[in-house]
Amino acid sequence: MVKTVISNPHRLDDFDKNILSIVQDDNQLSHSEIGKRVGLSTSAVRRRLSHLRISGIIFKDVSLVKPDHFSVTLIVTLSFGVESIKAYDAFDQLVLESPEIQQSYHVAGSNDYILIIHGPSLIWYEEWAKHMFMSNPAIR
Repeated sequence: MVKTVISNPHRLDDFDKNILSIVQDDNQLSHSEIGKRVGLSTSAVRRRLSHLRISGIIFKDVSLVKPDHFSVTLIVTLSFGVESIKAYDAFDQLVLESPEIQQSYHVAGSNDYILIIHGPSLIWYEEWAKHMFMSNPAIR
């Protein structure tokens, strides 16, 4: 009988884990600086980061905006009057295109979405919400 062993393609060694820890804190560091911190060459760090991205372990590089850059943080719940995949997909695209919406959660229950929104004032929010939400016929 032949025993087949399949290795885990996402197995991370200590170097990978250390690199991930560093780039989760600051992904703008040079490969050289990361290499100094973990004890690898610049090219080894470049290869490992490339593999981590290609394999999907690192699936997105983002920049975080300081929450206090804006003066108001709002937690908003939304419900859809018209529930359909098309309506949800269109709204998800709108969320991606709106930097004011910092977080979006599609939830079950009486509300369909919970949003975390940052902006300069409540007056700003009222005008912004009219444009963003009240003009959308799918949103109740």
